[in-house]
Amino acid sequence: MKNNISSSFTFECTGNYKNNYKLQRIAAGCGILLLSAVTGCSSGNINQSIREANNNFRYLDDSATSKELRTPVNLDPLVFSNEYSLPKNVIRDSRAAIVGRHVDVRPPQKLIPLDGNVVTRNDGDLSQIWFFPDEQGRVMNSNELFAVLLKFLNRNGMDIESIDPVQSFVHTDWYECTEFVTPYDNEAMQNNALIYRQKYLFRLIKNSNNIPGIAVQITDNIMEKTDGEELSAGLNRFEPARFSALMANRLLRSYHEQQNMKYASGKKDIEISIGRDNNDLPCWIITASFDETYTVLMDLMKDYDIKIVEYSSTGGDLKIDYSELEPEEWQKLETEPWGIDSGKYTFKVGVYEGKSTITLYDKSNHPVSSGVIARMYSGFSISLNNQFNKHRNKKD
Repeated sequence: MKNNISSSFTFECTGNYKNNYKLQRIAAGCGILLLSAVTGCSSGNINQSIREANNNFRYLDDSATSKELRTPVNLDPLVFSNEYSLPKNVIRDSRAAIVGRHVDVRPPQKLIPLDGNVVTRNDGDLSQIWFFPDEQGRVMNSNELFAVLLKFLNRNGMDIESIDPVQSFVHTDWYECTEFVTPYDNEAMQNNALIYRQKYLFRLIKNSNNIPGIAVQITDNIMEKTDGEELSAGLNRFEPARFSALMANRLLRSYHEQQNMKYASGKKDIEISIGRDNNDLPCWIITASFDETYTVLMDLMKDYDIKIVEYSSTGGDLKIDYSELEPEEWQKLETEPWGIDSGKYTFKVGVYEGKSTITLYDKSNHPVSSGVIARMYSGFSISLNNQFNKHRNKKD
């Protein structure tokens, strides 16, 4: 059964986060070990023991009961109020019951940051991740945070249903996973693991001290058996919070890996974000001049041996005949696949609010959707950054 899960967003960062931040830095060293302990069961067979209690399972036979309260002899009669009386058989939905076989004995899913500058917080079925300045004082701005999120989604094969950089949210399309939010694969199918089809909402937020963050929330859920049979029972009352936290932990790990790669390379990335061009079309926004951006884009196509069909440096147009590269070719170029099919495309470079824009059109000269722009972001932004570095090193 499909669960449409919703709750109100609370983005204000409460509590003494400055003290929490210090504690996070102390605990950062053991974060990787903790993560392995919590997620270790996701790599092999599904560990059913986490759903089982250790009291000979007597609790499974329990049921919701009520007993009549009797006044002992020789005492004044008790006076009752009907203000809080509940109707009989109030529990009609097994997911709402918290007795017997409906008890979820699993412990709450803990949020586990792996970096000392990251602070996390659970708020119902909402998981919040706050990114404080790191030990070198580097501050994560909104564009960088958006890039971290898009790279995470792309590397996990999560398509985007809707995206709005202005309102700062990304809503994913259906994502097939296991109960541990790992991608559903052949191993999971061989183990007859349930298929969870889910959608998630990621929203960029800020607290009262202007600290940036990301809120993660599951919004939809369908459960199926491996034969395609849909289960009539959906998530219980505790599972939305669990799934949101599991997805947030995957994002935390991706952020940690991205930061390590970024600072290990020693490269200074140019700022590339997703937005709208002067025609209100989805595009990439680059902090560079029109001339430099067009030159870099042209050189990029040549270096990748992508056929240039037609170009106009004055109009900013660059028409190509694109053929998808092999995995080893992407690896040799030190980038990731762009996530588009082979075919004819037009890249159009423009200027908007003092920055360059790159808008992509398909073979019919129609602008591609914001979802395509977002899906391409991870690999295409790496390619552009590498090419900008190469171009500027030549000038030096």
